[in-house]
Amino acid sequence: MYSKEEEIKQLKRQLEIEHTKLQHVYSISREAIDILTSQKGDKLNLILQVIVNKATEDLDSEIGSILLFEPKSNVMTMHAAKGLEEDIIKETHLKTGERISGWVAQHKEAILVLDVEKDPRFARRSHERYYTKSLISAPIKINHKVLGVINVNNKRNRQPYEQEDLDLLEALAAQSALVISNVNLYNELQELYMNTIEALTEAVNARDHYTKSHSEHVTQYAVAIAKEMGLSKHEIEVVERAGKLHDIGKIGVHDYILTKPGKLTEEEWENVKTHALKGAKILEPLGFLDGVIEVVRQHHERYNGKGYPDNKQAGEIRIEARIMAVADAFDAMTTERPYARALTKEEAIGELKKESGKQFDPEVVEAFLRVLGKKHEWGIKAKGEQD
Repeated sequence: MYSKEEEIKQLKRQLEIEHTKLQHVYSISREAIDILTSQKGDKLNLILQVIVNKATEDLDSEIGSILLFEPKSNVMTMHAAKGLEEDIIKETHLKTGERISGWVAQHKEAILVLDVEKDPRFARRSHERYYTKSLISAPIKINHKVLGVINVNNKRNRQPYEQEDLDLLEALAAQSALVISNVNLYNELQELYMNTIEALTEAVNARDHYTKSHSEHVTQYAVAIAKEMGLSKHEIEVVERAGKLHDIGKIGVHDYILTKPGKLTEEEWENVKTHALKGAKILEPLGFLDGVIEVVRQHHERYNGKGYPDNKQAGEIRIEARIMAVADAFDAMTTERPYARALTKEEAIGELKKESGKQFDPEVVEAFLRVLGKKHEWGIKAKGEQD
């Protein structure tokens, strides 16, 4: 029997532990929201890294990791880690039942091991290095389905882990499961939105026979330019999405203008020019397309500041939009229209060179010319040339 004083002390300690758990949940949730609403990198792995960092920091440990099952397989790979060498992270592939993480995944239960060398479950089959011989591991699961495992080991004070350490790790495992579920849902919603928006773009292209494949070609050219210029993965993703969506604002332009066989009047041309702003407006509610929206708005700006809708110039225009301007113009010039013949590849290149430094960014033009020179490397074939 515990004394009243001991019971109060234990209750106080339990409240402190629960308070710590709630702090972790709040902190991780806040950072997860920040990451989800940004456009930077692999959102899931970024959030999982936050959790691993939090686990190792608060459990005063040198090493932590999260392994997840790959889709349609029973193999776990490492998605976030701290204190492990890069080659270990890349080479870790565990099946259910293999090593400690595989055991935890198989049995769907958290474990606290005081001495891994003496534990009969792992003494002979564990090849990992545990300097303190003590470790904790918990399954990441939703509705009894194991998604992966979170591990922490090598406590800095060289003492074994305690039950309250395992309780905290289990709370972080539960939070990881919620994060994975929410990120998957977020990605599914993004994909749904993108499919809807791209369907609208297809509807725009279908209204004009002569521009039916325009967005596809522009995207192909623009992505190749972005890669040639060494843009980041994120910037290339912005270019790709913007290429597909850059003309979505034409859904607000009258059919008779889009398909008019002759020269447009000044009033009709002003109507066409509104499509950049209309496109940005259509995409505005989709916060995850923040960078893409700017490119859609800016893709008709000119390097010399004489474009539309905002008369931006040179460095004021996003690099992705400057790329889009070259790709868009090249495809337009090499496409047959009712009011203008298609230029050959050589003629279109001549126009790009002529407008380099005026309508177009010279560096982007040079990059595109290099792309056309090694088109097979990028898997593209410029219109206006023969096989």
